Formats: sequence, C-alpha cells, structure tokens
Amino acid sequence: MPIFLLKSFLSVVVLCLTLLAMFTMFEVFGRGDKKYNIETLKKIHRINGIVYLLFFIFIAYLCLDFIVRTRAEPSPRAAFHAVFSMAVIVLLSVKISFVRFYRQFYGKVQTIGIIIALTTFGMIGTSAGYYLLVTKFGTEKMPETVFKKVVTGKIDIMVKADNESINNGKELYESKCYFCHDPLSNKTIVGPGHKGILKNPLLPVSRRPATPENVAIQLKNPFKDMPSFSYLSDDQVQEIIAFLNTL
Repeated sequence: MPIFLLKSFLSVVVLCLTLLAMFTMFEVFGRGDKKYNIETLKKIHRINGIVYLLFFIFIAYLCLDFIVRTRAEPSPRAAFHAVFSMAVIVLLSVKISFVRFYRQFYGKVQTIGIIIALTTFGMIGTSAGYYLLVTKFGTEKMPETVFKKVVTGKIDIMVKADNESINNGKELYESKCYFCHDPLSNKTIVGPGHKGILKNPLLPVSRRPATPENVAIQLKNPFKDMPSFSYLSDDQVQEIIAFLNTL
C-alpha cells in the first residue's frame, strides 16, 4: 500500500477518534440532564485520548521518516499541514499538563479540547482529505499539473552532454536522489534503481516511455509516492537528466 494512502486511512481513524472525543466531552460538560453515565464517558474519553495520541505519534513518524529519507521540500499545502500538526501536539501537551499538574487551570481544558478538535480537522483536511479526494480514495493516481514551460502539452528537452552539466547533475542527484535510488543498479532501495533508466523502453514505476520529457515530468509532478522537486529550476532538471543519460 502506498505510504500516502496508508497515512490517509490512519488519519481517517484519527478523525473518528476526534469526533468521539468531542461527543464524550460535550456529554460530560455540556448537558444539564445527563443522558449517559458520567464516569463511563470520562473513561471512554481518557482511553480515546490515549489511542488518539498513539495514532498521532505513529503517523508523525511515517511523515518524518519519509522527509528524512527523501529530503523532500514541502509544498505550501504540506507546510500548512505541518503547522496544524505542531499546533495539535503543543495543545495536547498543554491540556495534559492542566489535567495532571496545573489543576487551577482545569476550567480551560474544555476550550483547549475544542481547539484541538478544530485543529485536527485542519490537519487532516490539508493532507488526508486532499489526497483521498483527488485520488478518489486511492483508486486513481495523483493528478498531474503541466510543466511550467509547456503551453501546448508537449515538453521538448535537449539532453546536455557537456561535462559541466553532467557533473552538476551528478551533484544534484547525490543530494536529492541518492537516498532513495541506486544509480548503479536496478535494485529497489526506497525507489527503483536508475541504471540505464534512459536506455530502457519504459520508466520503472510510471511505465511511461523513458524519455527526457517524462523524466522531467516525474521530477516536477511525480507519479505515486515520490516527493515533488518542483522547486528545481529548468536548468537543474536538465542537468539531472544529463547525468541520468550517462547511467
């Protein structure tokens, strides 16, 4: 299962846990005539919070591990997602400290709980919500956008063969790609090896024709789980392709 799809499904579980937390909190603190047993609701709320925290930590680990291995530069949407995530962990820490240690602030716990829930909605919406929506719950791949220089829908790239371009491309590859791909073989590390990538008929994952144009699209608007390198300049993309052409 692709990591983004796994993360999205786990996030849906977190969303359900958030809704349950809101329900139990509103029933305990917001209802005058109690409909359910208060002690039972509090126990459910406490267990629910522990499960929420465990899921949150596991999903955060998946995200951080992916970022460390790929050294991906986050998109604006991913940056908003990260801000929401950091806000959730800070608010959770404050809430737990008020409940466990600083009881004089206990009256503010309900408000913090509502803010945590709203922040969780923002966190999930900017990541799992977007992914599941545009992929129709994982049944389709992420949509591609057009390479910025393309107007007609076709990209024409001249493969550079000078030593400077190849050396620059090698340096870029080592800093951006080496953590996930082996340039000297076809074995899979995180992603497939790149030996002979432009000499093969098809690219290894997308199964598109192995052309410089499709490599450029893969870098800018990647198929499947590869992070986007849309921040690379067109010259840098051409230099990476120049190096790949030597493999």
